[in-house]
Amino acid sequence: WAATAAPAPDLPRLTTDIETDVAIIGGGFTGLTTAHYLARSNIDCAVLEANDAGWGASGRNGGMAVLRYKSGWAALAQQFGADTAREMFGALHDAIDSLEATIGEYGIDCGFSRCGHITTAHGPKPLRALEEDARWLEREMGYEGATILSRAETSRLTGTGEYAGAFLERRSGTIHPPNYPRGLAAAVARKVPVFVSTPVTGYRRDGARFVLETPRARVAARRIVVATNAYTGAFALPNDLARRIVPVPSNIVATAPLPESIARDILPEGQVVTDSRRINLYFRRTPDRRVLFGSRGHLSGSNEPWAFKAIEAAMRRVFPALEDAAIDYRWNGKVGFSLDYFPHVGEAEPGVYYAIGYSGRGVVLTHMAAKLLAAMLRGEIVDAGPLTREPFEPIPMHGLYPLGIRFYTAYYRLLDAREQAR
Repeated sequence: WAATAAPAPDLPRLTTDIETDVAIIGGGFTGLTTAHYLARSNIDCAVLEANDAGWGASGRNGGMAVLRYKSGWAALAQQFGADTAREMFGALHDAIDSLEATIGEYGIDCGFSRCGHITTAHGPKPLRALEEDARWLEREMGYEGATILSRAETSRLTGTGEYAGAFLERRSGTIHPPNYPRGLAAAVARKVPVFVSTPVTGYRRDGARFVLETPRARVAARRIVVATNAYTGAFALPNDLARRIVPVPSNIVATAPLPESIARDILPEGQVVTDSRRINLYFRRTPDRRVLFGSRGHLSGSNEPWAFKAIEAAMRRVFPALEDAAIDYRWNGKVGFSLDYFPHVGEAEPGVYYAIGYSGRGVVLTHMAAKLLAAMLRGEIVDAGPLTREPFEPIPMHGLYPLGIRFYTAYYRLLDAREQAR
């Protein structure tokens, strides 16, 4: 993405003390979109980004704006009730519509396209769950934007015979990260201060306000928004939010441009794909005929070529025609997972707001979370089901999470293998 991105906007560092109503820590999707909505509400705010706009997951992800939570619709209805599931459906679709509207409002050139998203089933059991989702959407929502694909249809649309069938969601889309956060940062900066290379190194209460320390200046704010997701633990940020999510490494590779004779059979209609595995694989085509392929990264966090061998092997298993394809790009980063796989939005302590834990679905969910944050900061009462309901507590023995990731990765791979074999 960096090789094909527009230049980063020329944004300043914070060098003099300032005062603001809301200090937003983090200049990715969540922070910038929250600033966008606060500016609309005439709420004074400033964005403080430790690196460049979109430096973290916002600029490194697969660029897939999917209309699906980690849990399927039928499972959500069973867990939380049909009314909550319907509300979550509406909120998700509103979020992608808002994303599209924001791109249009600011004229951001980020390759947004409603290309559709395919959730492929790695075996009969996950296919049955996808079929239940389609029935629920038709029965409860009257929704006609989703279709179950047969094995043959799945093979034709994806270019692989790996899967037993699939769920096609037509309203999902794509963006080019980091072009979207860069374009959004440039636009938002015309309304509110956006500072880059300005890490928050500490904070303290001072009466009715907070004082945030940065390397060169201080920020006095009445309220704080923590919008740092998987990177929350990297800085001296408020409360115990870093212990409420688990940062998980994610790795992506991109092939060299493929010959037309090979490329034409891989995702010929341009959809993006996420499979149903717990340790899921996801892939898409790029405009210059590359295949982008991602999954859980090596637990060391290394970005050396050896750390990508498992993902490259999976890619070549799914697409045997790519056996000899060169890999031009390899990159990684962190994804913030919550224990229930939902993002959480709330007030950690009086005046300290947060939105974290997107669990790999952040392109759309960050827009939803930013709207919720803006509503909370306007003083509205917000209920977004599991996204805003307490408790959202620190994870017990959080310091041992690397061991936990190893255990659950092995366990989930075993479950995925058993389901595929049946």
